[in-house]
Amino acid sequence: MKQSLSHISLCLFLLISSSAWSQKINGTLRDKNTNEVLIGATVVEKGTTNGTTSDLDGNFILTITKSLPVQLVCSYVGYENLEISVTDFNKKLSVKLSPNQINLSTVTVTDSRISDKQKESALTVETMDIIAIKQTSAANFYEGLGQMKGVDLTSASIGFKVINTRGFNSTSPVRSLQIIDGVDNQAPGLNFSLGNFLGCAELDVLKVDLVAGASSAFYGPNAFNGVISISSRSPFVKPGLEVSAKIGERNLLETCIRYAFVLKNKKGEEKFGAKFNVFAMRANDWEADNLSATTQSRNDELNPGGYDAVNIYGDEYNRAGNKSQSTYSYPGLGTYYRTGYHEKDLVDYNTENLKLGTALHYKLKPETEIILASNFGAGTTVYQGDNRYSLKDITFLQNRIEIKKNNKFFLRFYSTNENAGKSYDAFFTALLLQNEAKRDLDWYQDYSNYWASSVKPKINSNNLPGIPVIPPLPTPEQFLNYINTINPYLYQYYYDSLLLYHGDARNYADGVGGPSIYNNYPFFAPGTERFDTAFAGITSRESFSQGGSKFYDKSALYHGHGEYRLTPKWMEITVGANYRAYRPNSNGTIFSDTSGVVIKNNEWGAYVGLEKRILLDKLKLNATTRVDKNDNFKYLWSPAVSAVYTLNKNHTWRAGFSSAIRNPTLSDQYLYYPVGRAILIG
Repeated sequence: MKQSLSHISLCLFLLISSSAWSQKINGTLRDKNTNEVLIGATVVEKGTTNGTTSDLDGNFILTITKSLPVQLVCSYVGYENLEISVTDFNKKLSVKLSPNQINLSTVTVTDSRISDKQKESALTVETMDIIAIKQTSAANFYEGLGQMKGVDLTSASIGFKVINTRGFNSTSPVRSLQIIDGVDNQAPGLNFSLGNFLGCAELDVLKVDLVAGASSAFYGPNAFNGVISISSRSPFVKPGLEVSAKIGERNLLETCIRYAFVLKNKKGEEKFGAKFNVFAMRANDWEADNLSATTQSRNDELNPGGYDAVNIYGDEYNRAGNKSQSTYSYPGLGTYYRTGYHEKDLVDYNTENLKLGTALHYKLKPETEIILASNFGAGTTVYQGDNRYSLKDITFLQNRIEIKKNNKFFLRFYSTNENAGKSYDAFFTALLLQNEAKRDLDWYQDYSNYWASSVKPKINSNNLPGIPVIPPLPTPEQFLNYINTINPYLYQYYYDSLLLYHGDARNYADGVGGPSIYNNYPFFAPGTERFDTAFAGITSRESFSQGGSKFYDKSALYHGHGEYRLTPKWMEITVGANYRAYRPNSNGTIFSDTSGVVIKNNEWGAYVGLEKRILLDKLKLNATTRVDKNDNFKYLWSPAVSAVYTLNKNHTWRAGFSSAIRNPTLSDQYLYYPVGRAILIG
């Protein structure tokens, strides 16, 4: 038994020893003429079968088990083979292949769009590369994400698409994280991404990686259900001018322009690159015109007194309008609902979206560059959250400065500022229009008063044949018989008359058929000058201090993030930390920052990751741990471990455990938002 254990120990020692003596060669493969990266190019150690292929970014990593110098052979279909000599493991190679000018016969190349690096990832990754983006059957690449495994796409409007991963479908996807070039794309006040409203222009997208599942140990808080990681194209990768245009139904017009250029020094080395993006879209959004009864409505569409319709606001149930138990005083009245406003009369369906982006890249060294980037987004669209909102002339500004060396380190700082513009709550607007004409209780009282004075005599005078007449001094039996039979009888035999009577009562309460006893204003009818004046006044006044429905939101987000990778011979070690500062500013229209109250919320996190390859690099072991702290909550720990075994090029086995946390959003913590007949409190 002891001898067997000795043999096993010796084998493990030899495996670990062989792994510890291995070295890695890093490099990038590009086209010599266009400087485009070469995806799937082959790099082989000369005279051996030891080789690898380049990933979607043209990068490759080749493990070598012998001493320098080493001869490598680089090849790619349609290009001339290139043999290079490697004399330094620490220097990243920049290999450029020349196109083969010889005419070739038809060649079929089959490869996977999932790189070897992604296959070996500790997480499940779905990828949409630049080829898939061009080939997607969807209107744009962002909608095309809905075709990926584990993704649920919700269209709140033409201009507002929402991506959810791993269930919990919501128009406020706070459980998923969306990053663009490492930058969190959330709106500072809402704490979730507004789809691609503030995002990457399609011509500038290099690839989209979608990580499904708990990922906080790798990406930090809010990567609870998954991560959408969008990578843009560096000007060094794709210089030149590109233009696209799309037209479609509902007057859809979409235009995108991308221009990038690269400057070289006297030695012919690329030193400076810049890119500029312009994206513009306009369309007539779909009208929300569902007039079916909501699931909360106490009556259906056949009720003479109305019902609560899906896309009519202000017609919700009010107990003041329930006279179903008062058939003696109000025969046939039952339950009635206040006259509401159709959504089409309250929101702007002329969707617009403008995105401007620029980035300046300067290479301090061939593999080290500093980046200055700025992105601006603006537009008008409709958004569904706790209420129905009209996001009108909303703007976002995102600035980033970063210094990085690929596969070694990065230091990144960015800020996001938003301005709600002329945005307002459409549902709340309907309630304020009603209240400006007449208070709810006054309206319901006018309705019932009209019924008692004008409709009840018609019913009880036997003008409607067959209606039971109650004597002036009824016996208990006569009274009970009247109560139990009057409404069912009216609904069965005089339904049309009830519709007419309810219409008259509604006109009276709305102030159309005559003045109210409360001397309030008549109903503001859409399409009239009175309505336009009242509507403009309400939507231009802030909801908290001025009694309107307009948002004031100039919230900001500031973020710093650094990471460094250590590569000793025996293991790869990654360490990193980040700090984030939220600065909400809503003047009381969203948060509890009223009467001069200033809200500040900070959070920070730190992580360390260990990676070890054994068994001739076929088995990769990974362990990551992260700790996060928010001002208002305790320390939270997110561990993750995985083992990935690569049997061959086509078969990879993965076993792993990962966890995730979600920091409560600003709304969860500080919300103080009037939604009409209630106030939502964080």
